[in-house]
Amino acid sequence: MSARAEILTALQRTGYSAEGAASLLARADKEPHDPVPNADFLATLYGGHALVVQYGDCELIGSCQCGREFGQSTPDASLDTFVPGWEHHVMTEVTDV
Repeated sequence: MSARAEILTALQRTGYSAEGAASLLARADKEPHDPVPNADFLATLYGGHALVVQYGDCELIGSCQCGREFGQSTPDASLDTFVPGWEHHVMTEVTDV
């Protein structure tokens, strides 16, 4: 069993519904991995704003770790498709630490 499955099972044992447990775990994935993020390194997993690129149904999906979406692209396109939106987000929209 994966750690993720174990966490979901443990949350359900404490009273969370399956949907509630999954939602809580999804929220935790988006949070900074450092409990006290350094303001100079917010654009990292530890800062909570890393660029995330996923491969979906024959498409690439770009988003920020915090959940902000940057669109879709084809697998043969450059990943630079997502960088301007992410960079703008990190440099101008992210103000919380």
